[in-house]
Amino acid sequence: RFPIAESLFQEPCLQPYIHNCEVTIVEGRHTYRFRIFFKRHCRLRPNPLLSRDDNEFRGDAVVMRVGTRSVVNMRPRDAALADYMM
Repeated sequence: RFPIAESLFQEPCLQPYIHNCEVTIVEGRHTYRFRIFFKRHCRLRPNPLLSRDDNEFRGDAVVMRVGTRSVVNMRPRDAALADYMM
């Protein structure tokens, strides 16, 4: 599977660039890998879920779990780890 994150984001004319990074979480013997796609621009709408008191995040983010070769379906535990990571 190949992730196509472009279709999930709003306002492609204002900010056409989508950034991505890979995050690895090690919990005991388990290793979890996630790929984060995000858009961030000063003219995008503020995202209250990703903002903190002193830092306003303007944009969107999508988290996908990475398996051995490509993205895979997220399990219930993965959603909790993704919340912690973000």
